[in-house]
Amino acid sequence: MNKLSNRSAFLKGALDSLPMIVAAIPFGLLFGMLAPTNGIAAWVAIAISALVFAGSAQYVAIGLLAVGTPAILIVLTTFIVNLRHLLYAFAMLIPTKIWSKKQKVLASFFLTDETFVIFNQRYMAGLDEQQRFPYYMGSALFMYSNWQICTWIGLWAGSSLTGVESLGLEFAMVTAFIAMMTPMLKRKRNVASAFIAFALAWLFKDIPHKLGIILAVLFAALIASRIPETEGDEK
Repeated sequence: MNKLSNRSAFLKGALDSLPMIVAAIPFGLLFGMLAPTNGIAAWVAIAISALVFAGSAQYVAIGLLAVGTPAILIVLTTFIVNLRHLLYAFAMLIPTKIWSKKQKVLASFFLTDETFVIFNQRYMAGLDEQQRFPYYMGSALFMYSNWQICTWIGLWAGSSLTGVESLGLEFAMVTAFIAMMTPMLKRKRNVASAFIAFALAWLFKDIPHKLGIILAVLFAALIASRIPETEGDEK
């Protein structure tokens, strides 16, 4: 995708994110539904979605808020949950090297698993340097808008309907991650990295606060980086 206008790049980023949006909708709805059942006021849930915008961390936060956990512990816990974003940030250093500080700060707020994967896939396919920021924001703003709408609808459903917590909508998170990872398994190095990360995550599963997952990813990336690319790998 070369020589697109900024508007075309923005729209392309949004369009490429559509499959992720579909997978994330039940996940966003569930957050809104569970907030009232955990005694969380609607305005608090709306503020969390608008200002935090981090799915897994939001689920953790409302669970902690429901049992009266001190604010400092909630902040610390959600920080640990989102440590994987540090890995994303390292991967974004080269693609974003010409972005201004304001652009980087703005992009960092909207960074999600989905937008990172979509942007990284397009970057690896040869995204023009000047079009990277509008493409990224097209994906990011689509994801953000969808999350806010789903939160509002979920809040209405959670306040008006009964038994929503037993609908099994938690499958949306797993579905979304499978959708994100499958296109990346076309390279042997990525397949090896996935298997290594899975094995290490199982070995490190007893480390508190899910830090074993972060360690597994770091070690897997380091080991996989030593695996040479082969001619059969898709470029």
